[in-house]
Amino acid sequence: MNTDEQALAGGLGSGGAVVRVGDTVRRPWRAHTPAVHALLDHLAKAGFDGAPRVVGQDERGREVLTWIEGDVAVPPFPAWAASDELLVSVAELQAALHRAAGTFVAPSDACWDRANLPAPPAGAIVCHNDLCVENVVVRRGRAAGFIDFDFAAPNDPLVDIAIAARHWVPLRDPTDVAAAWQGIDQPARFSAFCDAHRLDGATRAAVVAAGLDFLDRALVSMRARAEAGQPGYVEAWAAGYEAQNRRSHAWLDRAGPTLVGRA
Repeated sequence: MNTDEQALAGGLGSGGAVVRVGDTVRRPWRAHTPAVHALLDHLAKAGFDGAPRVVGQDERGREVLTWIEGDVAVPPFPAWAASDELLVSVAELQAALHRAAGTFVAPSDACWDRANLPAPPAGAIVCHNDLCVENVVVRRGRAAGFIDFDFAAPNDPLVDIAIAARHWVPLRDPTDVAAAWQGIDQPARFSAFCDAHRLDGATRAAVVAAGLDFLDRALVSMRARAEAGQPGYVEAWAAGYEAQNRRSHAWLDRAGPTLVGRA
């Protein structure tokens, strides 16, 4: 690696291959990269400041994006990652992203990574689809930007909200909640997240249903990627992802009425 390159904590699919060089980030170029760049260019023109800007491609064929200054919580997660203010700001920034992406017209030849997603419904917009804790840049206790748009694709925004809520509420069995979130009030946090999106009771029920469907799809996708030998997914599967996913599904199914009832 070039001595000017600083390795960054990448996601499951690109761990170890994402680096910082000065005020830029270099990432592997993939089949979906041109479509993602078209989205990022649109967001910039729409005035959405919470996403990296496209710089281009470097001499090694990697995509080059601008660096977003701030902190990113990674395991073991710091206590500040579980603050209520940060939770609400993630939802607010996600809503702003949805508004900006609502006017995006994807290229006719756009290629997306849709492994975890259902077929896009009529009126779908291109969503981030992977707003886990590690993909949010934080400044002064609030969400300032979203990174890693590899899974961006046309989707129902409620599915995108369900995915984000899974990580940020978090919507999972309390036995699998990281230490920073131990003891939190999950129904209250889900209510606050939905309030920031201005969702009514029926729409919140749709978010819970989307969360259950996403867990089913993620289980299939994670198994397939692990069996294909993708390192990050192999590690996650070996660490017990299947059992954790099933516990999350059972918990969300039981807790759904309570979560929706807080509307």
